[in-house]
Amino acid sequence: MCMDDEMPLKREDLRKRAEEKAAELAAAGMELRPVTVSGRSLAKSFWGKEWMKSLSACEVYGMRLAPGRTYLRYDCVLDLKTLPGRIDALVMGERLYEVCIQAAPPDEEVLSRLRTRCAGQIGSWIDLLKGNLSPELLEILCAPEGGLFPAPEEWRFSCSCPDWADLCKHAAAVLYAFGVMLDKQPELLFTLRGMDSSVLIPKAPEPVSGGEDILDMDAGSLSDIFGISLD
Repeated sequence: MCMDDEMPLKREDLRKRAEEKAAELAAAGMELRPVTVSGRSLAKSFWGKEWMKSLSACEVYGMRLAPGRTYLRYDCVLDLKTLPGRIDALVMGERLYEVCIQAAPPDEEVLSRLRTRCAGQIGSWIDLLKGNLSPELLEILCAPEGGLFPAPEEWRFSCSCPDWADLCKHAAAVLYAFGVMLDKQPELLFTLRGMDSSVLIPKAPEPVSGGEDILDMDAGSLSDIFGISLD
């Protein structure tokens, strides 16, 4: 049983403890990347909202998710960093806990299917990040199965708290905090999944080697090469 569950903190105490610990870490020279929210909605952009929807659909985690929202709203996520395939975070509760969340990358079959379905339908990386796509394509990308978001079985959770559950409230807070991050940095979704934009957006063709040299040739040289008169 987690200490936070045995002795639940009052919400005002959560924020106070978080503020004190953040000040302590900053004084020690640690550069923190806290995640905070304001207003009723945790996320406001397309990808942030879709991330929150994907979490709410994870019935396998049940009520474990709800305390995570509270911890996020009371500024307990003191630091969050996204790396390829993982999220590392510090969350303040009864104590300061280290959280690591890993997400398995989509398998090749899923990537191939997404690539086929997106072919010719995404104009640019900016359109993708802003969600400026057709409703049909967005439905494919956000599908619970085979879309961009990790399925429950693709997650691996680790927290330094003594909670025995796969998903503790501190890890849940990090999941929600990541959705908030997507509001300003939607590209983090692709970082987490270990995906390059070229998976969904074909790269522009490479310039032909030596093409510029040919264009720089004078008319006489071209006449010699092709055996024609350019007069």
